[in-house]
Amino acid sequence: MAGPQERRKPFRGRKFHKDLREYKNQEIKRSLVHRARLRKSYFKLLEKEGEANSRDAKGHKEAASSDESPNSDSESSASEGENSESEDEDEISQSSSVKQRAPLPPQRPPKKEAAKKRPMDFLERAKLAKERKEQQKEEKLRRIQEKRRMIEQKQKEREKRKESLSKKTRTGQPVMGPKISNLLEKIRNNQ
Repeated sequence: MAGPQERRKPFRGRKFHKDLREYKNQEIKRSLVHRARLRKSYFKLLEKEGEANSRDAKGHKEAASSDESPNSDSESSASEGENSESEDEDEISQSSSVKQRAPLPPQRPPKKEAAKKRPMDFLERAKLAKERKEQQKEEKLRRIQEKRRMIEQKQKEREKRKESLSKKTRTGQPVMGPKISNLLEKIRNNQ
């Protein structure tokens, strides 16, 4: 006859492990591999973003250089075009008086905003993480100290109230004044 462990159905279809050490080792390895995969995918994603930022910056540089070179070429071609246009315009100006517009000034390339948004290296990320941890630690410490101070204050108030409520007359009768004032305070706090 089988023992109670062999007859028992596994929870959610999980296999019953006879050697718990081996199972624990497998779980640890699995979690480490999972973390490594996550870390690798995270760094790949950061690299992609870094490349996208650097591509944007390069794109701005290439666009600027291409803007400058076509402008210089376009100016020379524009002067040739103006010669041909001037001949056409002479013909048009003879037929009707049309004013000639001045050529537009060359445009400046957009400022490099992408260069400012460079990806952070490992040291900067570690430094930021350390600063955040320190801030969280200080905040937690401050909250704990505030909580302790409030607890001590409430404890002192309780002791004072207890002392005033336990006052007695010479004959051993309780003093009713503090008890009545305590009841009045409770009523005020409830409202």
